[in-house]
Amino acid sequence: MMKPEILRIAMIGTKGIPARWGGIERYIEEIGSRLADRGHSVTVYGSRWYCAGYRLDAYRGIRICRVPSIPVKATDALINAFWASLAVGKSDIDIVQFHGFGSYYFVPFLRKCGKKVVVTAHGIESGWDNPKYGNLARHVLSRAFRIGVTRADAVTTVAEHLKQKLERQYQVHSEVMPSGVDEGNAPAPDLIEKEFGLHCGDYLLFLGRIDPIKRVDWVVDLLQHVRSRVKIVIAGGPQDATTRQYYDQLIGRVKTDSRIIFTGPVTGKKKAELLGNCALFLAPSSYEGLPITVLEAMSYHRCCIASDISAHREIIRHDQTGILFPRNDQVAFFRSVDRLLGLPEVAGRIGSSAKHYCRRIYSWDNTSIAYENLFRRTISEQKR
Repeated sequence: MMKPEILRIAMIGTKGIPARWGGIERYIEEIGSRLADRGHSVTVYGSRWYCAGYRLDAYRGIRICRVPSIPVKATDALINAFWASLAVGKSDIDIVQFHGFGSYYFVPFLRKCGKKVVVTAHGIESGWDNPKYGNLARHVLSRAFRIGVTRADAVTTVAEHLKQKLERQYQVHSEVMPSGVDEGNAPAPDLIEKEFGLHCGDYLLFLGRIDPIKRVDWVVDLLQHVRSRVKIVIAGGPQDATTRQYYDQLIGRVKTDSRIIFTGPVTGKKKAELLGNCALFLAPSSYEGLPITVLEAMSYHRCCIASDISAHREIIRHDQTGILFPRNDQVAFFRSVDRLLGLPEVAGRIGSSAKHYCRRIYSWDNTSIAYENLFRRTISEQKR
């Protein structure tokens, strides 16, 4: 019996791995490592500044190729992808997967180099309607997105609502390749108790990148509107100069209130402890593609309070696997949190249902196998 052909895969348009923050980076790490486990050669082209803290040339079986970039909003992905595309164009790579929107400009170039190209859309409007971008950056990103999804050999996305938008707005067929979750077994609050003084159930958690589109300022304002003496933990970090300014403003607003704790980016056991011991998980974002952090919180038996946007509706059933509040209603967000803090038995029931739902639907293994099959089909179509 012949052994399956080994695929040589490149992933472009990411800050890099190991994933310190960012859903795209986590997605690439989980899918790439599983493809590597299945015997394929996977190379991630990461930005030097992001990968600086990790000195080895491989992680979880994935080869890391560091390329120059400038960590300034839209230019990071664009410059990263320029150098990555030059390297891939001269290589023996079989198939290239593009992620960050700015990188999509180089889809036509690599197709001319004879590479098969798959574009993965992790969102749509959020890539350029984010308040942190100016008019030029919005134009660059929206144009890059159209080039990428209309010129690729295949397009994938992470959620059904994004698939429908791609077909409606760009007349492009795509395949849904959702994020996954690992089994969430909550460890006791050891590290977080020693470092932050946190105990099981005495804090609310926001976990994700610090960005205006995530509405972290709503989370900061919560303590003025809830009756409980609960603490608030904001775990994550900014990604560029603009979000750094937003982050610093948030810290400045609450620097005298010891009940609000900024942890910075978290990984490993500390992240697991934060997810597994929070009273509620907060996700008031104005836009998401398919938020991995919400899935992770659900897998840890947590009740999530989330904005009523398409991405959240796809994974949360109101009052069954989470709580949804009207997208732009800040008062409704405050009231939902206050109500659930007074009903821990309801939050526990919802968290239990959320965990069972996640385990049944979202699997990194299944998504990685689906990608392997898609890559093989795309390459075989070229050979025919």
